[in-house]
Amino acid sequence: MNKLTCVTLWLLISGLQGCLALADSEPPRLQSLAELDETASAKRALEIRGWKSPVGGKVLFVHTPELPMFDLHVSFPAGSARDGEHPGLAAATFSLLNEGVSGKDLAAITETFDGLGARFAMNIDQDQVSLSLRSLTAKDKSAPALALFTQILGQPLLAEEALIHVKKQLVELIQAGPQNPESQTAQAMNDLLMAGHPYARPVLGTEPGVAALSREQIRAFHRQAYTGSNARITLVGDLTLEQAQAISLHVFNRLPAGAELAPVPPVPRRQGDAPSRHIERAASQTQIMLGQPSVPRLHPDYVALTVGHTIFGGQKLTSRLMTELREKRGVTYGVHLKTTPWQGGGSAIISLQTSPQFSEGVVNKVQSMYREFLQTGPTQQELDDTLRQLRSHSALNSSSNAQILKRLVAINHYNLPLDLDFTIEQAQGLTTEHIKTALNRHFDPDQWSVVTVGPTVEQQPLPLPISGATQSMCRAEPGIVAS
Repeated sequence: MNKLTCVTLWLLISGLQGCLALADSEPPRLQSLAELDETASAKRALEIRGWKSPVGGKVLFVHTPELPMFDLHVSFPAGSARDGEHPGLAAATFSLLNEGVSGKDLAAITETFDGLGARFAMNIDQDQVSLSLRSLTAKDKSAPALALFTQILGQPLLAEEALIHVKKQLVELIQAGPQNPESQTAQAMNDLLMAGHPYARPVLGTEPGVAALSREQIRAFHRQAYTGSNARITLVGDLTLEQAQAISLHVFNRLPAGAELAPVPPVPRRQGDAPSRHIERAASQTQIMLGQPSVPRLHPDYVALTVGHTIFGGQKLTSRLMTELREKRGVTYGVHLKTTPWQGGGSAIISLQTSPQFSEGVVNKVQSMYREFLQTGPTQQELDDTLRQLRSHSALNSSSNAQILKRLVAINHYNLPLDLDFTIEQAQGLTTEHIKTALNRHFDPDQWSVVTVGPTVEQQPLPLPISGATQSMCRAEPGIVAS
């Protein structure tokens, strides 16, 4: 797999959900998680330990002794928002990291990790780049895996020949972007919401920008951004505190010296009417996005906004958008509202696909539903159901090292309190009035920017809602359980 396929752009995900067949007399069936006693799921006792290096880099660690392995995640504020006047600089530097170190090219690096039973991964987005290693804790496996991992971080060759290869890869990916309607829609929305801000730039850069990059620029960017003072290290696994500290020190010692980068400037509040855009494209479905700027992760209203938007358009069948557009009217398979927090701001994006003849009707319906949502706020039942779901997910999402690591990385990245359940606990104190007030403070039903990608066709009214549609969506025979 091409390593750049892991680049974080806009993730448009719709998952297949199971439905439970209904019958007058229910036969034996699987028990739903919703029916389990909440007190039966005890939280794991997971203590977060944190420290800083002498140069300022931050480390968080959770000890999990169940399996003889550990996960190491290292991130730097070296995403595309740092490109400056050189579009593609961050992506090219990132892509060159594992193209070669002293004595090993890309193939040899991959072979070495595979031979040690280790897993290496890389990712880039607007804010940051991250590199991760999963290794067995046995010394004969972990020591060489760590040595190679830290070479990639701090001592990549950044060779001229490899740069030529990486430039070609990047240009091919940039050219392929417009062929993907989801990527095309996401970039157009970014242009509208973040116009003039570094977050609006394509993560991979532009063809002219990539072509103009030099090895000297790449090396200078690496020395500036990939430093010990900029590093955030997250560790989860079967390690003692002393071992975790030794690993973090090993990482810091292999990184260049340098000062901490200044934060990305905040996204300015948009003035005037919300801009929209249509991109003509022959297709059987129209891709639709509605977006508004939101708040950064550390904003006091972030949790209330997230819970409110989960109720309105979260990835569950019972959200208001799913109930109205899929269950009742059947005009889309999936619709969701995703909140993306960045260091300098955030966005709230509603994404869906529909038949071209319903595109205008769907947009109007979503906007009118959101206007009503701001006027009334969520119901108490909707809030109770969502908070119960959050508590259940919190317990389920602490069962593996990878799940714990994901939550711990977010705490490290956003400087949150050292508590895996901090956000869940914040949410439990919310009321419907809290959520309604926060939504109206930051969002306007008339300020949705709209991007549509699809053909121009004669529009038709939306199908009328079907009563009892929620039950009719389940096609299984009575007694059959889909999970």
